[in-house]
Amino acid sequence: MSNVQLPQVKVLNAKLGYVKLPDGTLLVLRVAVVDVRVAHMESPFGVEFEVSFTTGVAAYPSEKALEEFRDKRILAPGEKPPSSWCQLEITSRDPAVEEVEYTDSKLGRYSIRVEIEPIMVSVNTEVRNVRGEPYYVVRWIPKITWKKVGELKN
Repeated sequence: MSNVQLPQVKVLNAKLGYVKLPDGTLLVLRVAVVDVRVAHMESPFGVEFEVSFTTGVAAYPSEKALEEFRDKRILAPGEKPPSSWCQLEITSRDPAVEEVEYTDSKLGRYSIRVEIEPIMVSVNTEVRNVRGEPYYVVRWIPKITWKKVGELKN
């Protein structure tokens, strides 16, 4: 790995997001920046960055939801879920955020913020996940912003 350039990012701040469903179920969201690379040196916003990130969702189903799905079959690992989805109402939401500092020897330091805003939730009506919980899917919108925070000192 001596020739490989490792990501030049340092995590500054991370905040979990959430989605609350009418039955009391809580879905927790996480976003994590994996890598940042310069995409273009000049744009109307200065430097343009290509930001690689990943997300995760953890479900904390209500007792009502667990009872409702108690007799549904468990989806086998790697199995595609059936096409039986039901869109759910979101009663409250808060975005997940991660902010990193990116350092480039020529460009300086930038604060880069990735926010994922949850906008829709569905549950599969025929199966449960391997933990025996309803199988939820969250649709979210990524918002990526950056600002220069300093020059490098020689």
